[in-house]
Amino acid sequence: MSATAGKLSLGEEVYLRGLTGRLVGIYLFKGFNKIAILTYPDRICESISSAASVSYLDSYGYAENKIKIFDYDKNVKEVIKKIVEWNPDAIYLAFGGEQKMADVNNITIDVIKALKEEGYKGNILIHVRTWLATKQLSTILSNNELRDYLKSVSGIRVFTADANSRKFAFHLITISEDGKASINKYAETDITQEHADLLKQSIPPS
Repeated sequence: MSATAGKLSLGEEVYLRGLTGRLVGIYLFKGFNKIAILTYPDRICESISSAASVSYLDSYGYAENKIKIFDYDKNVKEVIKKIVEWNPDAIYLAFGGEQKMADVNNITIDVIKALKEEGYKGNILIHVRTWLATKQLSTILSNNELRDYLKSVSGIRVFTADANSRKFAFHLITISEDGKASINKYAETDITQEHADLLKQSIPPS
C-alpha cells in the first residue's frame, strides 16, 4: 500500500518527521504518563513515531514502560487488544506518511471500531494527516455508534500545521450533539523556515 508523492527525497521526508515528531513529543504527549503509538509500518510513519518517543522521554523523564510503539497490520483487532492490555493513558494514531489518504481514512475507521469493541476509554491523539484523511473525523462521526464512542473517551487531541505562518498548533477536539468535531487550541509553537519549507513540499499520495 506504499506510495510516493511530493518533491522531497526519502531522507528529507524522514528529516521532516524528525522535526515534527520532536514537537509531537513535547506538546501532543504532554501530561500523559504512558503512551502507545500505533503506526503504519512504513519508513515515514516509523520515523515520526521514533522521534516523538525520544522527544517525550527527553522532555518528561526517561524511564521504562512510558511509551511503546505498535505496528498496524490487517489483523487490527489483535493489535488493539494488545494495546488495551498494555493500558496506556493515551494512544497516538500515527498514520499518513507514505499511504494514500483514502487508505488512511479506512485504516483509522477500522482502528476506532476496534478501540470501541475493546472498551478503550483513555485519550486518543491524532496525526494531522489522519485528521485530514478523515475529513476532520466526519467519516467516523457519520456512524452513530462511533460518534457516541468518541464522545465517551477521556479526550481527543490533534495537531495542525500552518507552514505559511510557521506555526504548529495543538488542539482538544470536542464533538457536538449533532456529530460535528470542533477544535480548541491549547498550545502553539513557532517552527523554523526549514521546517515550513519541507512541509510545503511534502504532499501525501492521492
